[in-house]
Amino acid sequence: MMPHSAPISAGVLALVRDAWRALGWRLPLLLATTLTSAVFEGMTLAMLLPLFGALGFGRSGADADPVSHAVVVLFATIGVPFTPSFVALLLLALLGMSAAVFLLQAYFSTRLQAAYVGHWQKRLFDALIASAWSFLRRQRSGDIISAMTSDAQRLGGAFYQTNLIVTSLAFLSAQVAIAAVIAPAITAAVALMAALLFAATRHLVRRALSFGNALTAANAALQADAGELIGGMKLVKATAQEGKARTLIGRAVGQIEFLSFRSAFDVQLVRAIFEYASGAAVALLLIAGPLLLGVEIGVVILVVAMFVRLFPKVTGLRQCIQSLGMTLPAFDTLRAMLAAAEAAREDELAEETLTSPAGPASLRFQRVTVRGEAGETLLRDVDFEVMAGQFVAVVGATGAGKTTLIDCALALVEPAAGRVIVDNVPLATISRAAWRRGIGYLGQEPVLFSGTLRENVVWGRPQISDAAVAAALREAGAHFSLRLPGGLDAVIGERGGSLSGGERQRIALARALAGAPRLLILDEATSALDAETENEVAAAILARRGTVTILAVTHRLRSVLDADLVVMLEGGRVVETGPAAQLIASGGRFAATWRAQNGAVNGSIIEAAL
Repeated sequence: MMPHSAPISAGVLALVRDAWRALGWRLPLLLATTLTSAVFEGMTLAMLLPLFGALGFGRSGADADPVSHAVVVLFATIGVPFTPSFVALLLLALLGMSAAVFLLQAYFSTRLQAAYVGHWQKRLFDALIASAWSFLRRQRSGDIISAMTSDAQRLGGAFYQTNLIVTSLAFLSAQVAIAAVIAPAITAAVALMAALLFAATRHLVRRALSFGNALTAANAALQADAGELIGGMKLVKATAQEGKARTLIGRAVGQIEFLSFRSAFDVQLVRAIFEYASGAAVALLLIAGPLLLGVEIGVVILVVAMFVRLFPKVTGLRQCIQSLGMTLPAFDTLRAMLAAAEAAREDELAEETLTSPAGPASLRFQRVTVRGEAGETLLRDVDFEVMAGQFVAVVGATGAGKTTLIDCALALVEPAAGRVIVDNVPLATISRAAWRRGIGYLGQEPVLFSGTLRENVVWGRPQISDAAVAAALREAGAHFSLRLPGGLDAVIGERGGSLSGGERQRIALARALAGAPRLLILDEATSALDAETENEVAAAILARRGTVTILAVTHRLRSVLDADLVVMLEGGRVVETGPAAQLIASGGRFAATWRAQNGAVNGSIIEAAL
């Protein structure tokens, strides 16, 4: 029995079961071609004995070895003389068939490895994108990227190493069986030596597993740190913290460098041990076979030739087991992330028709309370109504609960108490996908994807015409984008990196406006715009009032003067509601904040409210 560490054996069994579920009938087919290839290679080597006999260098007749005797019987049965020429032809035919089966096995192996990696990447992404927003916002983007790239590729390495182990075992079994028939004593001696070598290097396998776990964590940390620093490179440069960034990355790289060196050196150490042992074994067999075991020199030479070919496989087998210690931890990482994502899956109702499938939506927050992950109250008894076609502005200081309120409207957050009503129907009973498809949304950070201008505006709604795309861009004050080389086919760089913050925000706003949404949700939508452009965009948004319901979060109180309703939050509670002018006239919280931002209260505003 091949000795190896229990954790690796358990991991390999789990990997094989998972691969079986993912690849189905293709996995047994790979195993069948592997076994067939092993048998053909063993038969090809064994054919050297009949060739020796036909050339007069071995025994014949009743004293012939079992392989030569079988070939003689085969030739006699089909009426072919036992001559060197015909034996050589049979050997060449077996060589050709062996090469063909080997290529077929290699084809299946590489195809299935790529398919298995792709299966995990798609499976993990599907689980992540189907999980609840509360789960996703807790994850570091670097950890997710690391899992889907480096860990998935390392899983492919584990699949490859496992396949190599199965292949090596198949070849060893086939050729050891043939060798045992030809020279059982020599075969037993070599098998004993191989078992001793595996036992002697067992601790290296255990050490490889610990290195693998540490390397998985180190790679994930490096990707997360590098992603954060690259994303915040402007801040790093602006605060002259290049040294701190270099130290952080240097520490992570140094740890990976050390772990990679130790694991790679251990692999070479195992290789050196096995290669020395194989050389010593060959010398001993050549001497001890004829002199001590009484085995014919031709048989000894053939068995030696077989084991010379087998020893690299034995060495590779031990190295594969050792390498699994480095790659299997990635399988554990992927399974843990997948399990967490599936446990946090966003429950989705069957597709339902909304009560008002077209036109502006109505929205009611009915005593809504939302709690955070630590049990803290983010919203408490929030109660107000957004009537169809209205423009409602939500204002308040940072941390007042504005974004949490928006997340409730998007069905990203479930209320702990109370409910959100859409068109007189509880939002909890409506398909989230059906509801969200009718929403135009622009968050605090504008999101653009690498692709064309058109693809960014029509995101998820391919039915929108080019004319509607251009109209939405003009409404959003993004006239500049229509003058880009290529027009709507102009390529927007990754995350819109070639554009200014205001330009990105205007294109993202065009996406929210396009396609006649029922509800337009704007979370600080004009925060990156200059005053002139902000006025243009505000006018475009107001022009939509009546045809679309608008729910806007803003900290610029001057921009809410035209709102039908202003909702002011403090500490997660609604402290005031009403038109802006009325709230200013009442002299309450909103009026105080207005004075802090804009100075004295404009008398004309109060007059308009009275």
